[in-house]
Amino acid sequence: MKPKTKPAEVEEPQDLIIEQLTGGGFNPDRVRFLVYGESGVGKTRFSATWPNPLFLDIDDGLASVDQPVDRLRITEWPQLRMAFEYLSTQEHDYKTIIVDSLNEGQALALADTVSSFPNIRRPYDSLAAQSDYGKMLSDFDNMVRALKSLPIHVVFVAQVTGKEFETDIIQPQLIGKHTARNICRMVDIVGYMYREDQDPVMAFSLSEFTSKDRSGCLPTSIQNPSYSKLAQYWAAKTKLKRSK
Repeated sequence: MKPKTKPAEVEEPQDLIIEQLTGGGFNPDRVRFLVYGESGVGKTRFSATWPNPLFLDIDDGLASVDQPVDRLRITEWPQLRMAFEYLSTQEHDYKTIIVDSLNEGQALALADTVSSFPNIRRPYDSLAAQSDYGKMLSDFDNMVRALKSLPIHVVFVAQVTGKEFETDIIQPQLIGKHTARNICRMVDIVGYMYREDQDPVMAFSLSEFTSKDRSGCLPTSIQNPSYSKLAQYWAAKTKLKRSK
């Protein structure tokens, strides 16, 4: 008869904290926001209206911003990692981080992957192979998760994909089959931005566009959107909750 094996000991969970939430988990003082749309609709100008922002400027596209803002010019992928280290470990007064844009961030991540692994067999020296895209998508996903973990507002800016078929849902344009969906899942609010009669409009609940409102209090769309307009809706909801 074989001796009975001793059952493995189960470790007790460490630092397990159960919190009670009243009225949902949306925090208007720490919003994760994704704005996407065609070039020139006003995504960067909208982002500049957020409180005390620092632009992680990957696009070099702040020409449309007509107010003083701080920016950190990002031209290489390691600089984005360094920016996160600074924001997460050093004292600063920034209340909003703006990543402009996710599209160019993916391009930097891919270029860094190709240059970091020169011995990978590729059709051309600078042309990424399939494995390069896998590594890039992993690095990119980890960076988005790291940035959204910062204890301040985080605004991600992205381009929009075009429709191939009439029934297609318009969504952010990003490399990777599931990338856009994953990032939309990670953030609190997804706003699609477009122009109507020359005025910028941001939509939050149109069926033909990918959108999301975890705050549960934004209207279908906002003309000439700004942080202050969004904050008015969030403040009204907070006031209503406190009065109950």
